Amino acid sequence: MKKTTFLKVTASAVTSFLLFAGLTSTLSAQTSYEQDINSAARQLGLIKAPTGKIIPPQPQKQLSSPIRNQTTQQARRPTRVDPYAAKRQQILRQNIARRKALQTRLANQKRLRNQRAYNQQRQQQNRLGNVWDRIYQGFRFRNYTYQPLVRKYTRQFSRSPARIQRLADRSSNYLYMIVNELNRRRMPTELALLPFVESAYRNTAYSHAGAAGMWQFIPATGRRYGLHQTRSYDARLDPMQATRAALDYLQRLNREFRGDWLLSLAAYNAGEYRVHREIMNNRRRGMRTDYWSLKLPRETRHYVPRLLAYKEIFRNPRAFGVRLRGIPNTHALTTVSVNKAVDLRKAATYAGLPVDTLTSINSGYLHGITTPRFSNRILLPRRHAGRLSQIIQQLPPAADVHNKPAYRHYAKLKKRKRSRRARARYRYVKVRRGDNLFRIARKHGISVKKLKRLNKLKSNRIWPGKRLKVAYRKSSGSFS
Repeated sequence: MKKTTFLKVTASAVTSFLLFAGLTSTLSAQTSYEQDINSAARQLGLIKAPTGKIIPPQPQKQLSSPIRNQTTQQARRPTRVDPYAAKRQQILRQNIARRKALQTRLANQKRLRNQRAYNQQRQQQNRLGNVWDRIYQGFRFRNYTYQPLVRKYTRQFSRSPARIQRLADRSSNYLYMIVNELNRRRMPTELALLPFVESAYRNTAYSHAGAAGMWQFIPATGRRYGLHQTRSYDARLDPMQATRAALDYLQRLNREFRGDWLLSLAAYNAGEYRVHREIMNNRRRGMRTDYWSLKLPRETRHYVPRLLAYKEIFRNPRAFGVRLRGIPNTHALTTVSVNKAVDLRKAATYAGLPVDTLTSINSGYLHGITTPRFSNRILLPRRHAGRLSQIIQQLPPAADVHNKPAYRHYAKLKKRKRSRRARARYRYVKVRRGDNLFRIARKHGISVKKLKRLNKLKSNRIWPGKRLKVAYRKSSGSFS
């Protein structure tokens, strides 16, 4: 009996304990569930009401910032009138007017000073009366007669005074124009002697590298500086256009090489990139970077010394046995603008002048007929300008050289003239001991390929005593 009672009491105790534990877990679960709801409501911005309902939050009143209050208070304050504002504006306007007047006065003084200097220069030039005197006065290069190459070419050029005189006479039509442009740009007048080295002042000079004209522009450089090149007109052969482009190019090179004219001239001959490369090589080796220290191509190493040799001869011609004829300090050529195609040979013939009078100074017109499409300017000799201009105005328009029949007709005439003078264009030389094809081709101004083609050579082997056929005309570097 006691045992049964004990079991009943134990069972009831366990049952009550389990019921209490379940109720506790239920209450805790309910409490955690309510907490989750409250946290979610807080995250959503909702507030749980005391009655258990969830209501949206009420909008809060924005706090007014102190800056906005200050601005509002300042706006409410009555504006004060500055009694000195008008006076201050008046003083400001007076200062601006005084500054403008000062700038105008300084500009006028500078203009008058430049005009006075220009007038003095013109009076001095008129007193000189000779272009050579103007060239001597504009020399700026240092004296490099101590250089071996300069002495070598000075002796070589002075051996033939007749050639120097011939070159000077050929340049008489263009020196005044070039010196005027050099003086206007404030460039050294030694550059007026550069065409002696480049082309011997020949407008129709061509080199084996494709350079053409008095200043020897290659096609790519000519196009870069605005020189048109077509089958009927080549501005590289126009003395005025080529001079303008050459001086532009030299000015740019001089700025690029920081005022060193010798390096600028070397870059004009070999290209600025080649000169820059040699300068960088010398800097890496710790060597000097002047013209005389660079390892340039052989032609460029002899290019500047030849110009300096011409300078020494023309500066003191009597010391070298040269008697220069004076060149008047006036324009030798004048220009006329014509908007029609003109046959220059016909115009010269009708004026009673030699046939090549106009074509020689207007060599940019390749067929002897002007092309207004590219240039409407014609150069005329000053002493015959009146008669020639009247004839040019009266002449009917010539045939357009761009038409194929006219071009083919000119090509046939040109081929016929070449066939007549074919024998006079070539001569024979004898191979000496130590000669090779490259040395012979360079000496006579042709390429090795052309020399082999003329002599039907299949290899580069030659022997002393062999006679080779070479071009009669010399290269642009040895014009005479």
